[in-house]
Amino acid sequence: MRSHPPIGPSVAGRYPPLVVLALLVCVAVSGVPSVAATAVGEPTAGGTADAGDAATHNASARPAAPAIVELYPNPTTDRDRGEYLVVALPSRGNWSLSDGHHEASVPSNASGTVALSADPERSARFLTDGPAAADRGPVDLHRLDGYFPLSASGDRIELRHNGVPVDVVEYGRVSDGHRWRADWGEWRPRGYDPRAPVRIGDASVTPFVLPDSSDLPVSALRGADDRLLLAGYTLESDRVAESLVDAADRGVAVRVLLEGSPVGGFSARSARLVDRLVAAGVEVRILDGDAERFRFHHAKYAVADDRAVVLTENWKASGTGGRTNRGWGVVAEPTADAGTRSGSNRPTSAADDLSALFRADAAAVDARPWREFKADTEFHDSGRANDTYPTRFEPPAPARADVTLLTAPGNAADRIVARIDAADDRVLAVVPRTGGPNDRIVRALRRAAGRGVDVHLLLSGAWYDREENRELVATLEPEPIAVAVSEPRGRYGKIHAKGLVVDDAAIVGSLNWNDAAATENREVLLAVDDAGVADFYARAYAADWRGGGVHLPVGLLAGFGVATVGAGAAARREVRFA
Repeated sequence: MRSHPPIGPSVAGRYPPLVVLALLVCVAVSGVPSVAATAVGEPTAGGTADAGDAATHNASARPAAPAIVELYPNPTTDRDRGEYLVVALPSRGNWSLSDGHHEASVPSNASGTVALSADPERSARFLTDGPAAADRGPVDLHRLDGYFPLSASGDRIELRHNGVPVDVVEYGRVSDGHRWRADWGEWRPRGYDPRAPVRIGDASVTPFVLPDSSDLPVSALRGADDRLLLAGYTLESDRVAESLVDAADRGVAVRVLLEGSPVGGFSARSARLVDRLVAAGVEVRILDGDAERFRFHHAKYAVADDRAVVLTENWKASGTGGRTNRGWGVVAEPTADAGTRSGSNRPTSAADDLSALFRADAAAVDARPWREFKADTEFHDSGRANDTYPTRFEPPAPARADVTLLTAPGNAADRIVARIDAADDRVLAVVPRTGGPNDRIVRALRRAAGRGVDVHLLLSGAWYDREENRELVATLEPEPIAVAVSEPRGRYGKIHAKGLVVDDAAIVGSLNWNDAAATENREVLLAVDDAGVADFYARAYAADWRGGGVHLPVGLLAGFGVATVGAGAAARREVRFA
């Protein structure tokens, strides 16, 4: 008997059932293998192989039993063009597919592990893209005989031999771009990166906040001598563009990767800046191809030689320009005595990990050269922030800390939840908005507060967030978690930071708290393990919390501080607000 891999509780927690729920159903048929009933929850960008490989090469080993091994029913294309399924056929013969409404014959010359599609030309691109291709290897691609659509709203598919069912897969609604593999035992979005994050020891880390330190992220770009990689959701900053052009003029290898369809459209201002970059010899690629892996390329980071800059803010006046947003950022680089990677003369660094991520994303099939993207894109006018704000929080001296790069799709939400679940003393969270009281990260905050951890959640008070965030405050008010809607009072324009302080660690990056961001967007975060760095963000957080709209649980003492309180032999850090 063949069984599909089960989904354990950890996966069920990692991928909420609202997006996908699939069930592999046991089929009892005399004399043929059956499929064990298994619940399937839902929710490195890999390189791509030559598309021709998928159409010309067959799997080297014959499968021992017939099976449906892969489904891709909901591509990010018009009318789901390019959908496919992969089946394992031990031999040639009278094979067919049925969903109870439609039937299609498998070509008689098909055997081994084969892909079946009504649109092989489009499917070939998907078959060679990302982790699924790397795990599976090349397959022979055949056009199905007959009309056989894969429903994105749920389906029950039978693989038949001589008219007799030999394998069945049943699944529920599938999110855009999600793919199921029997050996994964789950649905994964395109671009999903299952890699385990690498903890990099002994980095030199400088934390900062915006709008207070708007020169710091740009000065990191200006110092590049060898490589300069900039990834973003948007790019509308003259200062940043000038830094990139200057670097290219002095011989630095400069590359830029941007989202092609940000909310509101690609701005005419951004297009003018990118034209300037390309004219200076900067390679610019736009994530907006037909086979999109990500709903949005929402990451905001840069690599300047061995310096990594990770931000919550966009490369525009309201973000890195310091003109509106309360944002968090961090610069990490190797210490002078850091070790080296095997086979490389570069120090071990967060910059190397970010550089590898950038190269993989920029080389994928959906990363279009700027001129190609520009030729068929309509650009839109955009406003520009011009406000100024006082500097209250200067960056501290660099700290020696361990850092860990987190990414989405893949590991970011898992690691955030794990850190909160392990918290002993404090969790300070800031985010513009959440997915509501049952958002996965919010649930982790509620669990931590319930076991006695000091938990605070600060939300945006911008007009388009205010009502929803006040509703969350009212919903969680009976619980021991403290939730507030921010009142900037002239110190910044609005909350845009996405950050956490968890005991003596901080997490900074682009991840918004909703299922789509965690499972469909490219997001980048950096976790920093250092008490001094965590305390720097905590001080800025306390000031923002005191700005207004405070809702405190009973028992919090007056005054704010990072205090050590004795409890027998144990010491406990508590965050106290007024």
